[in-house]
Amino acid sequence: MKNILSLSIAIFLMMSGVANAGGSFSATQITKLGFQTGGLYIYGNWANKNGCSHTDAVVLPKSDSNFDNAYSLIMAAYISGKKISGYSDGCHSHDGKTYNTIRGHKYLVSH
Repeated sequence: MKNILSLSIAIFLMMSGVANAGGSFSATQITKLGFQTGGLYIYGNWANKNGCSHTDAVVLPKSDSNFDNAYSLIMAAYISGKKISGYSDGCHSHDGKTYNTIRGHKYLVSH
């Protein structure tokens, strides 16, 4: 009974979006940038760390505490043709689609 309860709680948390796997993105080439509702969309061939519906872009949320510095690093990498890597632990919703987020304050690196 205890195992069934634990499994039920785990399934509920995963389905409600509270428990995201998250993880690090390997170095990825930026193919284009764009602003949409809520942040900077960074297009490329991204891994799907959180099971979001789209992987053609990751989103640096405008609400990220390090948005300005991260934006500068991402823009410099894009202009110079370098790749970036980073960390994600959630999905960002826009127009009925979800995209992995990328943190501006944890493991964001230009290669």
